[in-house]
This record gives sequence, C-alpha cells and structure tokens, in this order.
Amino acid sequence: MHPLLSNLTAWQVFESVARTGSLSRAAIELDLSVSKASRLLARLEQAYGEDLICRAARPLAPTPAGGEVLAALRKALPAWRDFEVFLGTTKSMRHVVRLSTPVGIGRFYLNAQLAEYRAIAPHVVIEASIEKGVEELLRRDIDVAFLPYTPSREDLVIYPAMHAFTMPLACPAYLRRHGTPHAPQELRRHDLILKTGEHFPVATHLVLRGERRPVVWRHIVFHHDMLNIKDAVLRGFGIGLDIPLGMVLDELRSGLLVPVLDGWHRDYWDYCIAVRRESGPQTVAGAFAAWYAHRATQEIDARRREGFRILGIDPETL
Repeated sequence: MHPLLSNLTAWQVFESVARTGSLSRAAIELDLSVSKASRLLARLEQAYGEDLICRAARPLAPTPAGGEVLAALRKALPAWRDFEVFLGTTKSMRHVVRLSTPVGIGRFYLNAQLAEYRAIAPHVVIEASIEKGVEELLRRDIDVAFLPYTPSREDLVIYPAMHAFTMPLACPAYLRRHGTPHAPQELRRHDLILKTGEHFPVATHLVLRGERRPVVWRHIVFHHDMLNIKDAVLRGFGIGLDIPLGMVLDELRSGLLVPVLDGWHRDYWDYCIAVRRESGPQTVAGAFAAWYAHRATQEIDARRREGFRILGIDPETL
C-alpha cells in the first residue's frame, strides 16, 4: 500500500473538503496552509488511483468513487479522534508538578486551591508533599517549594508570597486556670506552644509599636504543624504564638480562642514560592508557581484581615 494512504492528515483533508465544499475552509479547520492542503489531497488521489473530489463543482463535492471512500472513512475517523483524545489525556498526565508546602498550609489551604488550578489548567497534575526545601528542589525531588523564608540563590527563581503574622492565642479555660498575661515578661509563668521545622523562624521576640521583648516561658512544646498547635491550644495545653489568624476564624468568632498580651505579636516574616532557575514562567512548573504565589498570598492575607475584623483590631496600631 502506498505510504500516503496511511497518512491521516491527508484523509482528514479529503473528509473536510467533502463536508465543507471548500479547500480553504478545510485548511482552516486543520490548521494547514491552503497550498499544503491542496498538495495532500492531490497526492492522496494520485496514490489512490482515482479522483476523490470533483473540482468542477461549486461547492466542491466528492466524485462517485470519493463518495464510496467517504462513507467508509466517516466510520473510521471517530475512532481515530477518540484515540487522539486518549493520547492527549495520557500525555497531559505527564505534566506533573511536584509541590512541597509547610504541613499546616498544605493541610488547611491546599486542596481548595488545587481544585481552582485544575479548572484553569486541567492538563496539570499537582503531586503534593510537605516540609521539603531548597536541597530537595535542587536535587529535583520536587519542582516547586513553598518556603517560610526567602533563600538568596542564583540557581532559583523566587516568587514572593505573603508576610506572615501571628499573635499569642489561648483558650478561655487555660486562662481561667493560669491567669491572663498582659506583658511578655509574664509568659514566664505559662506554657508556650511554638512551631519548629527546617528554616522556620522560631519566635524569639514579641513586638508592639516598635518595642521588642524576648519570648520567655515556664515550659515550651514544639510542633512542626500549625494545626497541631491549634489543637493543643484549644485543649488548654498552653498559649500558642504561631497560629495564623486565618486558620482560626471560626474559633475567634465563637470565643473558643482569644488573643492575649494586649496586642504584642511576633515579628512579620516572609514566605516565598521557589523553583529552579530553568523553570521560568513559560514552563508548566513556573506557571503554576507564579499562580500559586499570588493565590496563596491573596487568600491568606484576606483571612488575616477577617481575623483582625473579628477581633476589632486595627493592625496599623500594632
């Protein structure tokens, strides 16, 4: 059999010309130049040994031989189109972006944000993990890293994310048992629950209107996960310094958690989204990183503003 008789594009040109009556419309449908579509059709007819399109007719129409071929072709083309969809789907599944986030952010925010991104880029699959950093990124264990600090490296592209802010929170039952501290030095009579983790900036000072005071405690417990800290504080095990307001909106509304220390808070610190230098915005990983940095910042900042509103606090006064 002549090789051109196995050329699917040539047969698609024939089917489109027969259906639309126009070579130029067929070329547009198939994203070909008119000259290329015309050459393919002519070579197909030559390989088949008969004219398939009557060029004297306007609009163009199949010859009697072309009509017989067209009937068989139209049975075969849908199956091929299904195969093309299959190929496209399986190929798209190879666009996997391996993302790592801090565990609390991953557990609290990530699923909803990934559902949003799937609607924007359905060909991208996000494979999520937690608490991996620059070393794993450069080793290619992951493609995108959500980091609680900003590394200074020429081999990375950095997308700035949100300014992080937390203030001491406690449950009323704990405060009834142990009293309410009103100044940082009074924390020496209390149990504190703090976050730790690779490169996470552990709280050392509290600030208020330019003043700085060291963090002191009677007993301290560290967790890697902000949601574990939230659970421990809700159970009355201590005062938490590292729970973002956006993660406890319902608890603030209901009074299950309340702020302590009259406005003293941690220093702000910066998160970022990092990718390898070759993962520019034109790549799948780079495009996702840029979107995620914006979307995560947008949501977390909005939820923090809502937390301030619930508490009746003007952050400009802190």
